[in-house]
Amino acid sequence: MDRTESPPRPGGDSQSRLSPLLFWVLAAAAVFRIVTAVVDRGEQETGGGLVSWQPREKAASLSLASRKPILYDFTAAWCGPCKLLDGQWKDAAIAQAVNSDFVPARVVDRQREDGKNSPDVEELQRRYDVSGFPTLVAAAPDGRLIGKLVGYSGREALLKFLKESRGGN
Repeated sequence: MDRTESPPRPGGDSQSRLSPLLFWVLAAAAVFRIVTAVVDRGEQETGGGLVSWQPREKAASLSLASRKPILYDFTAAWCGPCKLLDGQWKDAAIAQAVNSDFVPARVVDRQREDGKNSPDVEELQRRYDVSGFPTLVAAAPDGRLIGKLVGYSGREALLKFLKESRGGN
């Protein structure tokens, strides 16, 4: 009797069962990643939270009509401090201050993800000299810079910036 041959396994070959299972697990993981990326990008664009973010394309005209300054939130999906700032938009007091005193608009940098930004995003970043994220810019209805906050320094610094920037038009 040759001892190198193994006896047949009950239930068939386990590797042939594992391959389809592995395929479906990997396929499900890929679908999950795609769905979460799309949802995350959508939330990044709209901002989430309690702030009533306006499309950046309409911010200037809404600012002129309401005579409120624009609050631009320059952010990026990969930015850790941006995610900390995003958490502040869920704070009722901060959201109320932003919604009542500003026309809030998100400006999402897509350079890392897409290799480039849209021309309007590039123009806004150039106009307000945005070189890091997050950056908050308060701008008068005519586009004049009122105030700028670079980085995330916590809730109190954010409230102070909002208070100092709201009446600058």
